[in-house]
Amino acid sequence: MDKKKNKETLREGRKMKLNIGGHEYTIQERTLKASDSTKELYGSHLVKDNMIFINKDIAQSRRRETLIHEVLHAVFYNRGIEHDEPLIETLSNGLHQLGIGDYLWKKARKKS
Repeated sequence: MDKKKNKETLREGRKMKLNIGGHEYTIQERTLKASDSTKELYGSHLVKDNMIFINKDIAQSRRRETLIHEVLHAVFYNRGIEHDEPLIETLSNGLHQLGIGDYLWKKARKKS
């Protein structure tokens, strides 16, 4: 068995923490289902509860990019800035290509 893959599996479901705009958010991996069965739900966030959920059933690289995506939503909401999905998707994909997803994931694990 691939040790790296096994190590990642052991962390599934574990709650992580990340400070976003001065607020401590809890990040949790769990199975997520979209209300529309023709779509996939990779992540979601609850600003009022400081929670981010990441779909544990998607590829590791997608979880990293989804974390960036949800963090960006939180940043924009915390500042009261209107935004749309194409903007968030573009920014999260570009930041993921720069390795920001791995950085945020490691930082969140350290705080848990």
